[in-house]
Amino acid sequence: MTQRSHTLACQILLCLLILIGGCDRERNDSPLPDDAPSHPPETQQSATPEEGINPTNTATSDKETDEKETAEQGETKSDDEAGEDSSDRSAAQDDSRVATNSGEQDEADAEEEEPGFLERFTGSAAKKDDLRPEALWAPDTTGEYPIGAYNNYIEKGDLDAIKKRGKLRILVDIANTDSLHRAATQQDIEIELAKHKAELLGLEPVVLYAENFDQLIPMLVEGKGDIIANNLVPTAERAKLIDFSNPIGTTHDTLISKKDFEQIKEGDNLKGKTLAVTKGTVFETRGREFAEQHPGIRLKVVEKNYAELALDVSLGHIDFTIIDEQIFDMVSQFRDNIKKNIVFEREDPLTIGLRKNSPQLEKALNDAIRTIKLTNPYYRHVGDLDKIKERGVLRAVTRNHPGTYFMWKGRVMGYEYELLKKFAKQLDVRLEIIVAPTHKELFTMVRDGKADIAASLLSATKARDEAGMDFGPAYMKEAVGIVGRPDDKIEVLSDLNGRTIHLLRSSSQFDIVMELLESHPELRDVKVDIELVPEELTIPQILDRVADGEYDLTIADDVTVRLEHHWRDDIVNLYDLKIEENIYAWMVREGNPQLLEAVNEFFNDPEIVKLRNTLFHKYFDEPKRTRDEIKSLSEKGEISPYDKLVKKYAEQYDFDWRLIVAQMFQESTFNPKAKSWVGARGLMQVMPDTGKQVGEHKNLFDPETSVRAGLKYLEWLHRKFEDKGISPENMMWFTLASYNAGLGHVYDAQDLAEEKGWERKVWFGNVEKAMLLLSEKKYYSKARYGYARGREPYDYVRKISQRFRTYAALLEAYERQQEVGAVTCTLLSPRLAASLVSCKELASTSAEMAASR
Repeated sequence: MTQRSHTLACQILLCLLILIGGCDRERNDSPLPDDAPSHPPETQQSATPEEGINPTNTATSDKETDEKETAEQGETKSDDEAGEDSSDRSAAQDDSRVATNSGEQDEADAEEEEPGFLERFTGSAAKKDDLRPEALWAPDTTGEYPIGAYNNYIEKGDLDAIKKRGKLRILVDIANTDSLHRAATQQDIEIELAKHKAELLGLEPVVLYAENFDQLIPMLVEGKGDIIANNLVPTAERAKLIDFSNPIGTTHDTLISKKDFEQIKEGDNLKGKTLAVTKGTVFETRGREFAEQHPGIRLKVVEKNYAELALDVSLGHIDFTIIDEQIFDMVSQFRDNIKKNIVFEREDPLTIGLRKNSPQLEKALNDAIRTIKLTNPYYRHVGDLDKIKERGVLRAVTRNHPGTYFMWKGRVMGYEYELLKKFAKQLDVRLEIIVAPTHKELFTMVRDGKADIAASLLSATKARDEAGMDFGPAYMKEAVGIVGRPDDKIEVLSDLNGRTIHLLRSSSQFDIVMELLESHPELRDVKVDIELVPEELTIPQILDRVADGEYDLTIADDVTVRLEHHWRDDIVNLYDLKIEENIYAWMVREGNPQLLEAVNEFFNDPEIVKLRNTLFHKYFDEPKRTRDEIKSLSEKGEISPYDKLVKKYAEQYDFDWRLIVAQMFQESTFNPKAKSWVGARGLMQVMPDTGKQVGEHKNLFDPETSVRAGLKYLEWLHRKFEDKGISPENMMWFTLASYNAGLGHVYDAQDLAEEKGWERKVWFGNVEKAMLLLSEKKYYSKARYGYARGREPYDYVRKISQRFRTYAALLEAYERQQEVGAVTCTLLSPRLAASLVSCKELASTSAEMAASR
C-alpha cells in the first residue's frame, strides 16, 4: 500500500469513528462534550397535573412533530411561517383532542414518541401554560399611557368635536403622579374629577403622561390633548396661549430643605448653598427672585422635574428647591426628612387648562368643579353613608402589602384595592386610599374618623368587635397555623415547650392566641414564650425573620403563607391551629349602619361573588412554575425554537441575542401562549399596556409580535440609563431589573443604595442588595414607589446572567466542534462527503451560522 493510500484509509477511518461517536444523529443528538447530556432524562418528558400542566396535552404537539420531520428532511421554515402554523393549529389541536376516542388514545400510548424540540432541550415543563380561563386575566389596559407611545391624533375643536372622537385626552406631567400614593393628593383629585366628567359626558378618559411640564401647553395647543389636569397655576404668559377653568383648589410655593437645616430668616447668608429649580415653571421665576434677595446662593435651573429635585434635597445632593405644597405633600408621604423651610405668602389658584375658544368644554368643567366637595384625609369625618356621598369620597385605609395595595411593573394593584375600586364605583364616589403606617392604625384611623373603612385582609375578631367596630360579610376564610422553617417539626401543641412565638400585639394572631388560652385551659401548661415584635413590622417581615432564624416561630394564616410561596420556599405552616372562625371582612365604625348595609349588599351581589373568585385566583392561587434549564443545543446549534427571530430584532435594537434568549426563557420558558397573573403574555411576557406603549397592540401571543414588542420596550428602558455614568454592562443589568419590576422600583433601589453607602451605578453586590431591602417596611415606607418584591428582580437578573454564560459556552463549544468536523469532511473526496448525511448537515449549519453573524 502506498503512503498516499495509507493516509486516505486513515482519514476515512477517522471520519467513520467520528460519525459513529458524534455525528450520527440517531445516537447522539448534540455535538457537546461527553459530560453534557444529549437530552433530559425520560422522567422529564411528561408533565403531571401537580406541575400545573394540562393533563390532556400530548407529549409532542403538531408543531413540534412538524419541526422534527422538517429537520430530518434537511428543510427549515421561516419564523413567520412557524408563528402562523402555531396559531392556526392551536384550535385544531384542541378539537382533535376532544375527538380522540379511547382506542386511538390506547394506540398512541402504546407507541413511544421521541421528545419534541422543547422537551429535548428543557423537559416538558417548558410547555407550561396558565390554564385559568381568560376571564381571570388582569384587564388589558388602564387607559393611561406615556404620550409618545399613544396612537394620538390632532383635534383642536370644542366639546362637540371631542365627543365625535369618543375620548377625552387628559394631559399630565408624570412628575406629579409618579409614585405609590399613601394618601390622596390634589393631583389625584384633579385627575379623578376629569375622568368622572368624561364618563358623565359619555367619553372614554385617556390619561397621557408627558415627560416634563414644558410639553403640556404646546401639546394642548397643537391638539394632541384636550385638557391639562396638572395643578396648573394661571399666569399672564400662559393666558396668552390657553384658557383656564375655575379654581379647583389653591396652593402656596414653598422652599424646602432637610429637616435639620435651620429656619431661613431675612438677610441670612446662604453663600455656598445650592438652590435648584425646574426650568420653565413658576418655580424658576420664584427661584430667580429668591436668588436676587440672597446674594451668594448658587442657582441652578435644570431640566429635572420638581419631584426629583425634592428627592435630591432629601438625599443631600442639593440644599434647597422650590415646589408647591401639593408636590411637597406627595413627596413627604415617603420622605420624612424634608420640611417647608419658607412658605411664600402669595396664594395661587389651581386650575384645569383648556384650549382657547372652547366655551362648551369650559362650562362642562366648571359645572363639575362646582359640585365636587374636596376633603382632607386627615380631617375627622365620622358621618354615615349619606355624608360620604355628600363629600363625594370614600376613604379606605389599608397597608402597602402584596395582597392588598402595591405597585408592580408601574401598575397599582392588590386584592383589596380592586374590590374597593368596584365598591366606590357602585357608590358613585371617588376612592381615596390611605396607607396605615402600622397595623394598629388600621383600627385607630377608622375609630377616630380619619378613614371610613378598613380593608387589609383583616380578621374579624371578638376583641375588635367589642372595641366599637362592625364587620361586613366574610369574604374569605383561611386556616391559621404555627409557621416555622421547613426543617422544623410540630406535631402536637406540647412540642411548643421551650419555644418562642413572635407576634404583633395589634394583630388578629395575638387575639387568636389569647382566645385559645381562654377557651383551652390545658394549653397554659405548655411552656411557650409569647414575644411581641415592633408594631411597624408587617406579617411578611416577621416571616422573613423566621426564615432567617432571627425569630423562632410565628402564627399566620394560610393565605399569607401561600402568597409568600409565590417566590420563596423557606417557610412552612407547621401546625394547623384549627381555628373555626378565622374570617376576613371589611371593618367600619359601629355607628355607620348605612355604610355597613352597603358593604353587605356589595359582598352579596352575585357579580361581586364572581369578581372575588377571579381576584382570589389572580392574587393568591398562582400556579407554581417549574424551569428545567437547557442542557444541550439542537442538531443545528440552536438554543431555542426562536433563535432566528431573536437574532433579527436583537441586531436591530443592538442587544446580544444570546442574552435575549436567556431572558425569554426566564419569562416564558419559550412558551408563546404563556400568561401571567398580572396579564403579561407571550414569549417576552409583555403587558398589553406596554405593547400599546411601544406600538405593538396586536396579538402578543404571536411569537414575532411578542419578541418585537419585548425588544422595543427593552430598548426604551435601556435609554433611561444613558448619560448617567453607568458602564454598558451595568446598564444591561439595570435594564433587565426594570423589565421585571418596573423602572420606579429600580430608581428607588439606586437611591437606597446611595444612602447605604453602596455604589448606585453598579447592580451586582450594590443596587441588587438595596432592591432586597425594598420588601422591608423600614425602607419601602421611604421609597417613592413603595413596597417591592425585591427577591424577584434580584433572582431574575442573576438567573439570566448565569444562563447567558451557559448559552455562550454551549455555542462556543458547538462552533469548535463544527470546525473539527469541517476539517474532517474536507479531507474526504467530494463524492464521499456528499453521500454522508453528517457532512451535508454540517455544510448547511455552517452556512446558516455564517449568515447570522
